[in-house]
Amino acid sequence: MSQKGFTLIELMITLVVLAVLIGLAAPNLSQLLRDNRATAELNTFAGMLNYARREAVQGAQTVRLEGPLVADGSWQVLRDRDSLELRRFAPLSSFVVDPAGQQSILFDVQGRLVSAAKVTFDLVVKDSSIACTVFNRSISIELSGAISLKKAGC
Repeated sequence: MSQKGFTLIELMITLVVLAVLIGLAAPNLSQLLRDNRATAELNTFAGMLNYARREAVQGAQTVRLEGPLVADGSWQVLRDRDSLELRRFAPLSSFVVDPAGQQSILFDVQGRLVSAAKVTFDLVVKDSSIACTVFNRSISIELSGAISLKKAGC
């Protein structure tokens, strides 16, 4: 008479193999989640810049992006002539912006950067246990207003 089903030994071996696979995958999964959070925040920062530039062109007005604000770390897009707030963005939680301190970036009516030189921001991840070569990013704003993203070193 043949038996159907699994023996206790087969079940135990299956559970051990499954536990080993989960143990190998868990660190990679947490690294992937951290990388996704950092990438999402980087895209949010680039979105802030693009929003400010688009508002300047569409409204035919000079627009200013300011932040991080001292009160709560948020960023805001303001109409330059009367400081009317057009939009407020949440604070960056994964990154700190270098140079430190409050920044003010102006875009003119043609979406160009109002500055004497190209502006570069380095976004540095706050968690020092994460390999910096993986997460640090640099955002450059050309005089034309074009935004470029690239990986930055330590």
